[in-house]
Amino acid sequence: MNRKSTLFFVWGLLLALSLASCNKIQGPQKVPSYIHIESIGVDSLTDYFTYGANTSKIADAWVYVDDQLIGAYELPTTFPVLKKGPHKVAIYGGIKVDGRSDARDRYPFYRPLVYNNLNLAEDSIVNLTPALSYYPIGDGTNVAWMEDFENANTLLPDYDSLPGVARVTGPEAWHSVNSFWSGKVELPPDTLDFYMTTSDEFDFYKGTNGVYCLLEMDYNCNDTFFVGVKYYHDYYLESLPLVKVTPTDKTHDKPQRWNKIYINIGPYMNKNQSASYFKIYFTSDLTTGEDVAYNHFYHPASEPRYYYFDNLKLLYRNMN
Repeated sequence: MNRKSTLFFVWGLLLALSLASCNKIQGPQKVPSYIHIESIGVDSLTDYFTYGANTSKIADAWVYVDDQLIGAYELPTTFPVLKKGPHKVAIYGGIKVDGRSDARDRYPFYRPLVYNNLNLAEDSIVNLTPALSYYPIGDGTNVAWMEDFENANTLLPDYDSLPGVARVTGPEAWHSVNSFWSGKVELPPDTLDFYMTTSDEFDFYKGTNGVYCLLEMDYNCNDTFFVGVKYYHDYYLESLPLVKVTPTDKTHDKPQRWNKIYINIGPYMNKNQSASYFKIYFTSDLTTGEDVAYNHFYHPASEPRYYYFDNLKLLYRNMN
């Protein structure tokens, strides 16, 4: 990834972390107050039919006190605040962009939870349990595409000879109040790859000053796969792999094997605005930069390779 072109990487994270780690207490208050945040989720009242499932993987709390950033803290966290009495405290959700620990940012589609009069006391801990929500549709959030496999499947094999996605239910699927089905690709030991793309073609970036665009995805797999974009440009269909997704933890029971990732699509759309359209693709073909397909052919896997997908959504908003 070209870091200079990545619009979501944190411009002030180092400053925030330095503030968070500063041990020197300045000003008239010598004894700090404390705030503890165990985890941050997405509100269970989130409208499923508008925003999809409320699954999340919020890694950091970005904390503002009286509209001033005091730190970005990896969860769970307990941190000092040199304030006492009632203060405005805003909590933003932070993510690992593309699943990378070295690329963290505030998630632009979660609006903050604001405590307008949070009472802070010296040498005391205030426990917060924030549940965030998405910005309203059209006011910070637009949903370009969602696929939860409950009724249909809009991920299609790119070649007739390759396996497609099957809708599955039961204990192997992702379950919630609204969700009973997931998508699954299974490759027998003698089958090399799958390759599938969205049936939708996306062009919402055209004619804009740029967009913030991320793909949310829940997944569970025992083999590595790529997520990328395909775009039609100058009479050619180009494919660009973006993120290599690694297997989930097989030591857990099936429901806990699922993971979530936020993939940054925006920089590539903004860089190629002359392209007629984009599609998102998913493939187990890892031959880009490594000879995995060769190894699979001559050293077949001892067990079928499986890839589960659910709660995929492509979110965007225009840059201001």
